[in-house]
Amino acid sequence: MILQRPSTHKETARNKLLPQKIGLFVWRANLERLPVRVELDKRGIDLDSVRCPICNNDIETVAHILLHCSFAKDLWSRVFRWWNLNRPMYANMGKMFQGNRNALSSQTSKLWQSVEWVCGYIIWRNRNLNAFQKKKGNGPTALNEVQLKSYERISRRSKELAMEWNQ
Repeated sequence: MILQRPSTHKETARNKLLPQKIGLFVWRANLERLPVRVELDKRGIDLDSVRCPICNNDIETVAHILLHCSFAKDLWSRVFRWWNLNRPMYANMGKMFQGNRNALSSQTSKLWQSVEWVCGYIIWRNRNLNAFQKKKGNGPTALNEVQLKSYERISRRSKELAMEWNQ
């Protein structure tokens, strides 16, 4: 008997410029399968609150924590300004991780995808630091981290791109 994939199955995200853990994070975010508070509550895990641990303004869903939370909005705005791109509003992560590539060349598009994925991963990491260690991140520091991690990942893993830090 051959096992068939469900019709809702999405392929694992791939970007050879980034570590597999970031691709897995993006894949889980696209499927809305990150362990956010509303999902944990649905599974019967007793929580003090299902509100966002960063802003406390809304229920913590994948879309909220990665797109709509004040910390995420601020960081995305900084990243879009850094790249001189207009920041459109997205309803979910799938749209976010697929957007803005039409206006970019294929090589630049791969770089942008790397920056997007690193940014989402850093937002998620900051959320976890806040939720479990009560450490609050800030936009300028997080932007520096996105820039540094993107540069490190791309410059170490790309054979075609010879990047310098000032680029």
